Amino acid sequence: MKHDHEARIAELQRRIAIEGLDALLVSTQDSIYYLTGASYIPLERPFFIIVRPQGRPDLVVPRLEYEHMRKVESFGEIRFYFEYPAVAGENWDDKLNQLLGTNVVLGIEAAFSVAKAELLKVGKLVTTSVIDEMRLIKTPDEIQAIRLASRWTDEGMRQVHRGLYEGQPVLETNMPARKLQTGVIAAGEFDYLTCSFLTVGWPAPKSAQPHSVPDLHTKMGKGPIVLMSFNRVNGYAAECERTVFLGDPTAEERKLFGHMMRAREIAYSMVKPGVSGHDIDAATQEYFASVGCGDKIIHRTGHGIGLGNHERPWISAGSGDVLRENMVISVEPAIYFPEIGGFRHSDTVLVTARGYEVITDYPSDLDSLIVRDKRPLKRLRGKIIRKAVNY
Repeated sequence: MKHDHEARIAELQRRIAIEGLDALLVSTQDSIYYLTGASYIPLERPFFIIVRPQGRPDLVVPRLEYEHMRKVESFGEIRFYFEYPAVAGENWDDKLNQLLGTNVVLGIEAAFSVAKAELLKVGKLVTTSVIDEMRLIKTPDEIQAIRLASRWTDEGMRQVHRGLYEGQPVLETNMPARKLQTGVIAAGEFDYLTCSFLTVGWPAPKSAQPHSVPDLHTKMGKGPIVLMSFNRVNGYAAECERTVFLGDPTAEERKLFGHMMRAREIAYSMVKPGVSGHDIDAATQEYFASVGCGDKIIHRTGHGIGLGNHERPWISAGSGDVLRENMVISVEPAIYFPEIGGFRHSDTVLVTARGYEVITDYPSDLDSLIVRDKRPLKRLRGKIIRKAVNY
């Protein structure tokens, strides 16, 4: 998929000039990919772009990566330092100081470390969010890329949900991720440096700990199971999560599921340009509190999605972010009960001129998410898989 990196650079240069910067030092992996389309694994050797208000940027890379990074030679000058660490005169900071000079006003990203900043011998350092602000609003080509990631993400949810059966170990819920990767490869466009695939299921009551790591030996059973399909496809991300049940849920579980769904309705009713992330989160929290679940909230209502699965805007009480057209967010208000489990759906959502569009498209109603058959063929297949991996 083609992205207009030249237009991004031109817009960044315009913003740099407005901020009165002589140059901007781009240092994070996602920002470098955003501006150049260059995929790489930095390890301990840092990569940088120097962008000035005019002229071609400088891309500064380790000598080891020089030939590899010439794939973006049309972007600007490809410079290299020798190694990390290196003898005096051949380090990354030596190369940057040589290219920048001692009198520049230099912008740096918020993620740039204090230790690195102390090695720069420039006139003045200014922390700026200029690239973050650009990345908040998705371009048409980025929206197309997120739609592609969402299609694969829906497919991951379909596979993990339709493969679910009572007694299934968590291990098997990871298996669809490999099928997603194979599918992307077969589709003809696959950059393994900018792709990642994760499918997993949290059995009850472990589903009340959404950022825990479920034991691969734990078996699926009664209660709310939270399934996740969480992927990045050729640079752009999407996520889909669903609360599902093996057999009919109890009356209490139906009630709690209903509270989660009502909170989603409230959040969606507010998603449109001009609404703050703070207000959306505050509204879902207020609803949960009104039905006696205020102490069962352990995270915000949502977050931005783009190059990363988690980025601005933050849909969270205390956030200063305000929704604008062509932002992409998650909507996932949730409640968690240690003795029962968690109740959470999540979708990838585009903010439109008048409201929103849900890009992930897996069914979310309770009836569609209840598994009632015993799935004997899935059980047999699972047995074969476990034997193959000596499980």
